[in-house]
Amino acid sequence: MITEGTKDISLAYSFWFGKPVVLLVVIRNCRIPMPCRIVAESTSDVRILLSPGWELNIRKELILALEEDTVDRDTLVN
Repeated sequence: MITEGTKDISLAYSFWFGKPVVLLVVIRNCRIPMPCRIVAESTSDVRILLSPGWELNIRKELILALEEDTVDRDTLVN
């Protein structure tokens, strides 16, 4: 395993781990807001939890914006 340079990796999304957020992502020139929770991060991807059991990796270059989700969808009643 090569560990040289791993201390230089910037984890810009680590502050948001586990918090409800809305990511604005661009897919085929469409801007899509995605309410989710960030669960992990690598140098090129962000792993998000859309709902229990549904996780997805998003390329960082597809993320246009991130903001805190003021409506926590986990506490909403259907």
